[in-house]
Amino acid sequence: MFKFIKGLFVNEPEAPAPENLVLFTPNDGSWDPKMVRRLFDAGLGRLHVQVRKDWERRHYEQFLRGLPEAFWPRIVLGEEPELVEAHRLGGFQMHPGERVPRGWPKDAAVSVKCHDYDELRATDKGCGYVFLTPIFESVSKKDHRPRRTLREYEVILQRWKSGGGAPVHALGGITPKNAAKAREMGFDGIAFIGSVWKQPDPVRAFLDLERAWYGKEARKLKRTY
Repeated sequence: MFKFIKGLFVNEPEAPAPENLVLFTPNDGSWDPKMVRRLFDAGLGRLHVQVRKDWERRHYEQFLRGLPEAFWPRIVLGEEPELVEAHRLGGFQMHPGERVPRGWPKDAAVSVKCHDYDELRATDKGCGYVFLTPIFESVSKKDHRPRRTLREYEVILQRWKSGGGAPVHALGGITPKNAAKAREMGFDGIAFIGSVWKQPDPVRAFLDLERAWYGKEARKLKRTY
């Protein structure tokens, strides 16, 4: 009876934000799985779990079991593609130059993180979306700076899209101050790491990025954050 009454006061999760706002986990493992639940409750639409050297398959399974299954389709893994298929996760992130596995389920989007135009051009046409990085100076990595000017990135995007390329998300140094600039440049979405995880309140930081990207078109939230 106590659990039932307690459940009546649990806030319903917010409607999910669009999937073109992507949060990456830090590749050094400095993230809290419990915070992931809070972010999903606030409407995080897509989470890319980067490879962790200290994790085996059982760790990923434990992580998934700690979340409601309703959130699983929003999760993308950077390894263990068998888990993506078995648990109907949101997708799998390949390495540049790799091919989409034969018979891969259509509802599990495949993505690639590209660091230059050559990697972008080598991307399998079957990818659902790609990342281009770094666009701005990194928030989480020292000395991780753009290799090209913003104008050059705009030209790359124009060429890529004119050839029918997949949607491209800007990654690297994305903050509320430059999110709108990335949209003006022609990017289809944004991805972020340090601008969320390195903030005192990651949930609020994510929502600030969403509002900066969409402006007046941002989701209407049930609660105040």
